[in-house]
Amino acid sequence: MSTGGKQLVRWWVVCALAGLLTCGILLHATKAVPVDLAVYRAGAEFARAGTDLYAGPVNNGLQFTYPPFSAIVFLPLTVMSLGVAQTVVVVVNGVLLCFIAWRCAPRWWPVVVVVALCTEAVHTSVNLGQVNLALVALVLAAPRVGVGIAAGVKLTPLVFVAHLVVRREFAAASVAGATALGTVGVGFLLLPGDSVDYWLNGMFADSTRVFAEAGSPHNQSVRGMLLRLGVADPLAWVAISAAVLVGAFWLANRVERTHAVALVGMAGAAVSPWSWGHHWVWVVPLIAVVVRELALRRWVWLVPVPFLLATAPPVLAVVNPLEGTPALSSGPLWFVLSNLYLLLLLASMVPVALNALRDHRVSKLGTTQ
Repeated sequence: MSTGGKQLVRWWVVCALAGLLTCGILLHATKAVPVDLAVYRAGAEFARAGTDLYAGPVNNGLQFTYPPFSAIVFLPLTVMSLGVAQTVVVVVNGVLLCFIAWRCAPRWWPVVVVVALCTEAVHTSVNLGQVNLALVALVLAAPRVGVGIAAGVKLTPLVFVAHLVVRREFAAASVAGATALGTVGVGFLLLPGDSVDYWLNGMFADSTRVFAEAGSPHNQSVRGMLLRLGVADPLAWVAISAAVLVGAFWLANRVERTHAVALVGMAGAAVSPWSWGHHWVWVVPLIAVVVRELALRRWVWLVPVPFLLATAPPVLAVVNPLEGTPALSSGPLWFVLSNLYLLLLLASMVPVALNALRDHRVSKLGTTQ
């Protein structure tokens, strides 16, 4: 058999194994408890019935924390049972993950899918029936309108509008911003009372409606890290968050789009007042970048690999279990694992920063010659 034939066989073997693993993980997800999907569905039912979305819990003691527009988007869930909705959403999330992986790394997408499903961010998103993967897909597929729609469902994708402004892509930023404002307008048109509560009465800024303890290891953000360190000064949070955004934006301007989406998306999760681990699904394009670069033997991209591996659910459960008492509650290892996604963001910046430094030195050398 020729070399090309052997490579083709190996590729099909990899695809087959990846397909089996992916189907197995997704099948298991249909048996999980879809906590967030149940909240989406209940919120949509409240909206359809004209019941106040934000007056109190909508399902099992959990509150609806999304903009009114998202409740409208979730209305199709109300025409099916929760069990049927769970199966549909698991399949949709599987398709979205494959699309994201293919869009980011066409040659290596099966590998990216499997690795992504082994991270807590994606694994939990799929199990809970989260909308996160749809947001990533929207941003990748439609950098203007998609960003606006994603921001209408969840606020954190607004960070991409800010990045467009920084890049002086004012036309794209205007379209994205106008689309986001359009979703707000749809909310006021169809759910006026809920929109007043959310936008004008400050519900959108109340992170305690997500989880009461902002310093919990569940909160994988700069604010959560500072509170775990005993630093409650909001100025410290603002200053560090601003530094994170400046660094992420500057580095994102030096890389191709897939990598930029990963950096900006992760930075958005970092500076948010509250970020669950599953909000960090922006690791999927990062995984694609890492796989691509390592395939080219660019070994500097080994830097973020230990942090990616540590995002496996059993590892994070040591300090951040969904239920029960954590095995670790203090010490250096606790600090690393309870702030793992932030450290992953920093580690993913290192290769880009080193490349930028190298390019600067080469440019400077060329100038002196």
